[in-house]
Formats: sequence, C-alpha cells, structure tokens
Amino acid sequence: MSKLRIGIGRFWHESNSFSGVVTNPAKFRDASMGSGIAVGAAVYDYKDRHDEVTGFIDVLGSRDDIELAPLISAGTLPSGPVTDDAVSELEKSLRDQLRAAGRLDGVCLALHGAMSGDSIPDLDGYFLQVVRQVVGPDIPIVAPLDCHAVVTQEMIALTTALVAYRTHPHTDLFETGQRAADILLRTLQNEIQPVVSHQKIPMLFVDAGTDVDPLRSIFDEFSAWDKLDGVIGCSLCPSFPYQDNVEQGWTALAVTDDDPELADRLARQLAEIVWAARHELLPVPMLSVEAAVEQAVAVPGCPVVITDSADNVGGGTSGDTTTLLQGLLAARQTVDGLILTHLPDPAAVAELADAQPGESVTVAVGGKCDTHFGAPVVVTGELLCVASGPITNDGKFGPDAMIETGKILCLGIDNVRLVLTEGVIMGPQPSLFRKVGIEPFEAKIVALKSGTGYKVTYGHAAKAVLRADCPGAMSYNIENFDFRRVPRPIFPLDREMQWRPYATGDRA
Repeated sequence: MSKLRIGIGRFWHESNSFSGVVTNPAKFRDASMGSGIAVGAAVYDYKDRHDEVTGFIDVLGSRDDIELAPLISAGTLPSGPVTDDAVSELEKSLRDQLRAAGRLDGVCLALHGAMSGDSIPDLDGYFLQVVRQVVGPDIPIVAPLDCHAVVTQEMIALTTALVAYRTHPHTDLFETGQRAADILLRTLQNEIQPVVSHQKIPMLFVDAGTDVDPLRSIFDEFSAWDKLDGVIGCSLCPSFPYQDNVEQGWTALAVTDDDPELADRLARQLAEIVWAARHELLPVPMLSVEAAVEQAVAVPGCPVVITDSADNVGGGTSGDTTTLLQGLLAARQTVDGLILTHLPDPAAVAELADAQPGESVTVAVGGKCDTHFGAPVVVTGELLCVASGPITNDGKFGPDAMIETGKILCLGIDNVRLVLTEGVIMGPQPSLFRKVGIEPFEAKIVALKSGTGYKVTYGHAAKAVLRADCPGAMSYNIENFDFRRVPRPIFPLDREMQWRPYATGDRA
C-alpha cells in the first residue's frame, strides 16, 4: 500500500490597511523574527520554531504510512498590504512547489487569515485557490489560522476545515498545527467527515486577550465543546480590525463530524455569547503618556510597564512613532530610576556609525518610516553601548528563535535609556535590553510598543501595566480610521445597532 502524501506549508502576513510600511518582495526575504521564504526541503529549517508547521511535522512526520511534501514557508512581519510583485513571486513559488510535489492526498497549509494585497483583498483565499487549481476539488485541505483572521467565504469554501489559535497573546501555534494535522489525518483515514458552519458577527475592535474576562470565559466555554459527541472543534476569530475589508467582522466557526445541524447550532450559540458580551469586550480607556508616567511613579517597586499599543509592530505599524518617547523625555525628571524604551531607526544608527561609547551625540530619532503619526525627535545624550544582533526571542511566539536586529545602540539621556536598532523587531523582548547590559526588570519604567505580547515576557514581573493613548496605525480609537469597505452597520461604529445570528448559519 502506497504512503499518503501530504503537502505542508505556511503563508503568514497580517496586512494593515492603514500602515505606511510597504510589503514588497524584499520584505518577505528579510530574515527578521525567523521569517523569510523557504521552499521544498528548506521548510524543515524552521522545524524548531514551535509554530504550526512544527505541529504538522509532530503529528504526521514520524508515521510510516505518511510521506510529507514540504511546499513553502513564506512570511514577514505585519505591515501594509502586499504589493502585486510580491504576490506574483509567492504565487509562482507555490505553483512550482505544488507541481514538483507530484501526487498529494492532502494538504496542511497554515495561514494567518488577514493577508491582503494592493489588488487582491483576500490573499489567504487566493493562495488556497492556487492550491485547489493544482490538487483538484476533492483533496482535503485543513488550514490553521491566527485567531485575528478576517475569515472569508472563500477561505471556508476552499478548505475542509479551519482551526484557529485559542490564545492571545499567541502561545498555541504548535498546538493549533497539531489539531489541524489530526483533523486532516482522520479525514484521510475516513474516520471523520468534517462539516463547517460559521457566523459573521458585526463587531470591529481590538480584543483585550484571552487571558482576561470576558474573552477568557468565552474561549474556555467553546473549547470545552470539543468533548461533545460529534464535535471536531470550534474557533472564534476576533478579526484584525485594521484591515478595511468587505468581509470584516468577528467569526464563529464550528466543525462537526457530518452533522450540519450541530455545526449550525454551535456556531449560532457562540455568536450569541459573543454578541451579548460586546459592551464588556470593548477596550478599556487609556491614559496620556504624562498621566501614565505619573501613575507609574506612584507604584511601589519595579518594573512598571507602559504600553503604546497603537505602534505595535505585531499589527503592522512602523514601530518608530515618537509620542511615547516625547512623553517619557518630558517627564523623566519626575522618575527615580531608569526609563527604558526602544525605537527601530536604521538611519540614526548609520548616522552614529563612527561614534564611540562615552561620546555625547545628537541625532534625530524615529518618525521616519511612517510619517503619518509624528515627526522625528532630536535627542542629545551619551552613547553608552554599541552591540549587534541577533537576540533571542523571549516570548512563546516562536520561542528561542533568533531575531535579527542588526546593529544596536544604547543612548543615555539622563535616566532614559533609548535603544536603537537597525532592524524592526516584533515583540517586547527583555533580551534586547540585556544585549546592551541593562536588566529590564530592575528599571523603574519599561515603555514598550506592544498590544498584549508584553504579558508573555513582562507580565510575571510587572508591578503594574499602564496603557498609553498614542497615535498610530493600531490605535484602539477605531472610530478615527477612514474605513471605506467595512460592511455597515458594525459595532461599535454603529453603537445602537441590533443584530441576531442567522437561523441556520453559513455552511461549507
């Protein structure tokens, strides 16, 4: 009996419609955060990243009755919509690898679910269509998603099943890959016949994370449904609200074993639970940077974390807006202890290429990559340290992956420690500060460009977390964005709207 041949791969990009960061072919070839493009056997080079592909390999790779066909792993840090030339390159690589793979009995293709292009609004669906064109309509395809997927009708129609992360901050990439591979394997062995139903919930805002209520309780509740007879798995995708997409909204997904009525009922039930909690799910009010510093000073011990979620690189921003830095500098004399922060700024690093530690330097920092949200700030301080990457990823999002930072500089501006890097890095990494000889947990204030990722790396040590209200392409003030394609009405842009789930759900 011939072995089952299963294609595995991954496309990962979160596309922010309001980001000024261009997503071109060069960005996909960037090796930061272990991203880049790998084809064929080179996909295995990422096997230690603890992501979805690693989960596929864990479930399928050691079986004698399965032969894996690695296709492509392509990803880059979140940024603006993907350019047409980048899409063309990725599509060609995917088609080439599918043809080279020959016969395939199934495919596990990890997708972000919020990948859009300059000309194609749903790139995840587009790449699934490419796979279908090559393998045909009957081969099972299972796709794990980031829970911030903007789930589309095409994604559902082209796959056998979709499963999404159940954590935010995302710590279950590996486990989600395992779940997807298990569904594919059981489908190929004729143990199950997946049926998918979904409900699109008209909500558009940032979720606060699955580690806090009400979302924690909601995720706990539907995750427990896995134990019900006939249930393969349910998912909730709170979407990525910074994508101006006609299929925008939260999505409730239910996958059952050949039981469409059960799938409909569970998708509807999950949608009802989420809609009933919509007011509780809204982001909490934030503080000005000055007010955040004032409150931080009053907190005993250290560190106190101040976050700027509006410039969170993990959602496609530039990472170099300067509102947070300006506020820290203005209030630094009120703080007893170190204030740590970071900006990616290759131009400033290059300008200081000949400077030596101990020298006083003056340089304009930040505000260069995306000029919509603030101008550069001129700072004068002592160059304390010069280092170079990579650094270790301290989080669980690809734990222990080496992050390419390029050259690293640390400037001392009184008690402010400003770390500048050549490269953009995702996630609040304590290892970045340690690279320049600073223990961040001993600083009074650690100011981070982060939405929820700080919880993984700093949550256990922070004496308090204060959220600063800054401008940026991921501002929680969702009503300030110029949405032109998002379906209306949608909550909270249309706060008084009424809605109820569809009676039968949408099935694939």
